[in-house]
Parts: sequence; C-alpha cells; structure tokens
Amino acid sequence: MNTELTQETYSKQAFTHWILSHENEEYQIIQDDDNTLRLKTEFGEATIRFTEIEAQMIIVEFIIVANKDDSTQFYLHFQLSDEKHAKKLYDEMVQTLLQLKDKKTVKVLLSCSAGLTTSMFASELNSTSEMLKLDLQFDAVPYTDIYKQAENYDIILIAPQIGYLKKRLAESLDDKLVLQIPTALFASYDSFSVITFVQDEIQQFYAKKEEKKKRACACKIKEKKRILAIVIMPNRAQSRIYYELYENGQIVDQNLIIKPSTNYEDLNDIIDTILIKYQTIDMIGISTSGIIGPDGIVHMRLSNVDNINLKERIEDKYKIQTYVFNNANAAVLGFAQEHKDCQNIIFHSQPFGYSLGGQGILSNGQLVFGKNGIAGEVRFFMNRMQLSDELINLCWSTQGVLEIVTKSLLPAIALFGPEIVAIRSPMTSDMDEIKKKLLSFIPEEYMPEFIYVKDASGYMLDGTVRLCLDLADKEKKVQV
Repeated sequence: MNTELTQETYSKQAFTHWILSHENEEYQIIQDDDNTLRLKTEFGEATIRFTEIEAQMIIVEFIIVANKDDSTQFYLHFQLSDEKHAKKLYDEMVQTLLQLKDKKTVKVLLSCSAGLTTSMFASELNSTSEMLKLDLQFDAVPYTDIYKQAENYDIILIAPQIGYLKKRLAESLDDKLVLQIPTALFASYDSFSVITFVQDEIQQFYAKKEEKKKRACACKIKEKKRILAIVIMPNRAQSRIYYELYENGQIVDQNLIIKPSTNYEDLNDIIDTILIKYQTIDMIGISTSGIIGPDGIVHMRLSNVDNINLKERIEDKYKIQTYVFNNANAAVLGFAQEHKDCQNIIFHSQPFGYSLGGQGILSNGQLVFGKNGIAGEVRFFMNRMQLSDELINLCWSTQGVLEIVTKSLLPAIALFGPEIVAIRSPMTSDMDEIKKKLLSFIPEEYMPEFIYVKDASGYMLDGTVRLCLDLADKEKKVQV
C-alpha cells in the first residue's frame, strides 16, 4: 500500500458499542447484525454498514434516506482507524438525520402569472391538507419568483395560464417535481382533487427515480497505471464529490459522496477507502472550482479547502503523485475527447443559483491555463459589463441567466473563435436562444455550434484523467 497505518486502529466493536450507548428519545437504534446498524426516526433512516476488506481494515458507510421521498440525503464512507474522526462523522450524520424533522412536510410552491389567484387557492389547499392530516404545505408566489424560491420546495405546481413554462422549469429544476394543475381542477378550485393529483404524481415521480447507471469511460486510454479521479462540483443544496478509479481504460470503482458541506478530510476518506480496497494508487487527480495555480494551491470558497496547497498535502500524506485542476478545464478536455475533430472548444459552466460561472478553453487543441491558472475566470470582467441589473438579481430569472451566459461567452468567442461551445446551465437549456442573443454581436458565419450539457461530472472525470497523464508525461520528459 502507498500509506502506512502507524496508529492503533479503532475497532469496529468499540465504535459499535459507542454508537449503541448513544440511543435516545430522538432516534431508535436497531442492530440487524454484526455489520449493520440502523438509526430510525419518524422522518428518515440512517444505515451504518461495516465492511471488512482484510484483517483490521474496516470501511464504514453512512447512508441517510428521507421517508418523505426516499431520497438519499447523506452518503459517505471512511476507513475506521481514527476514533476522533469516526465520532465526528457520526455526529455530522446524526445532525443531518435529525434535521429531516424540519423537512418532513412536502412543500409545494404554487404559482400563476400574478400570484393573487394562487394565494387564495394555496390557503384553500392548506385548509384541506390540515383537515386530512397530511404533511403537505402550499405556498404561492408570482411566476417571476419561482427560481428564487424553488430550492426551498419539493414540488413546483403551476397554474394553467403559465403552463407554457412547465418544460423550461422541469429542465432547469430537474431534481424537482414540476406539475401543471389540470385546467378543470383549477377553474373549480377543487382543492381535494388537486391534492389527490399531487399525491399520485409524487408517487409516480419517485418510483421512476432509479439508481444512476454506471457509466463507461469515454477517454479510451489504455494506461496500466491506476488513477483516482476526484471531482468536486458546486451545488447550493448539497455538497457533491464524484470519484472514479481508472485502470487500463476501464472504470473499476466509482461513487458519489453527498454531504451538507465539503472539507479536506472528505478527500482523505475517499483515498483511504480506495487504498484499502485496491492496495495501490499510482496517481491522483482532483478537479474543483476556483483558481488552481500550477503549484496546486486552491483559491476558492470551499470550507476547509480554501487557499491551501492541496497537491502538497495529499502527496505528503500518501506519497502518491497528485495533480489539482480547475473542473471547467477538466470538463472541456473530457468533452473534447468526444469531439476529436474540433480543436477550439469552450466549456461554460453556470451552476443553478450562482451569479457567475466559469470556462474551460481549448485553443488549437491545447488547454488554456493562463498565468497562475486564471484563464476562464469570467468574474474578473463580468462586474464591469453593461448589465440590465445586478448579477445577484439576474441569476434568479431565465432571461437574467441568459444575459449572464451570453455576456460571459462573448469575449471568449470573439477572442478564440471556437467551433463548439458546450454549456452546462440548467436555466438556459435552449441553445437557439443563446445563439439568437449572440447574433446581435457576432455574425452568423463566425457563430460556433452550441451543445447543452445536462450532467458535466463525466466530462470532468475523464478530463481529470487526461490531465493527469499529460502532466505526468511532461514531467517525465523534463526529467529525461
């Protein structure tokens, strides 16, 4: 293995005993067997699973599933070796589990063109829900405020007069259930039938939610080295860390960590787990948002990972060759591997609810890093652009995000002349809209092809592997 366990390992028996001693009136602990514990509340269930890889090598998994919608609210795994770390993660898991109490009610955001009609209807629906003793809460807002309020709700329910917005809302808020009230029910103010309609749709929506299929590696790199790629992606609701282990052009392990927030120890837990399962890692690549300097220093607003030399920390701890990249740079390189006929590509990422995005730029087949990793940082000019409103306000409407995206792209398109622009922006999925907006600045003959990207994680992971191999090859040539 690339790392050594120098301290006495905290045992499964000791940790299990400590957990069982903490049962209280807020949750019930059930021990299914020697390797599985469950913490049950009225609102959700946490599962603790122990897996012994080899003698004294234990992996612990924490999983929380909400009763309301069977959604995974928390997932992580770690090597059981340090008592303090194990208890800290347990406390974080319990806190997340208990917070489900505040989220037990299915919250429905009701909207129409003005809000007055739906405000009265929402009041009627809440009265009916209370009478039926249902955990359903209805609130009403004008359609102009839907995006600003959406993250606080489970369901978006729109009136028939704004039914034309349903497709766009569903594309922008793909983790939410978006419904249009049937015209007859809305016209008659039939609150009981609307509630029945919502309940039926909820059941169907979550029944269709299947575990994400394992994806194949698109990079097609026949490289015998074992490479661990880790991607940290911004998300307003939850922190998400994707990782994949590559070997000989194949993905041999992959997972998604879901937590309220991310910190440096989460990366250690991923690496520790992979080392226990596979003994060796030849190379580690980490892609995250922010400015990533050539020295591996991360400049970003991420809890406990800001302004640190991530490369140095990982290499000092594990003695494994490590590289750190900007995730938009990784995305454009991963995307380019599916579009090998194109030499000039821009990948623009505009996460939901963020006023500024970032860009990865491929020019003449080469990734543009810029001095100290600054290339693609649109934040340094967007605040000086002539905009119709402040960025913080623009990011909550489709027309506002359209303005942000097009004005972020304009300088890069004019300077680099890309053949393709890939766009990850949930609120602007219509590429014709973006093209039309840009045509007022750039003539048709110079306009690139625009491709919408719904999920960028695969591109970022593949690009991370490619970047690792490219940099390792350059370092090898310099040494020779």
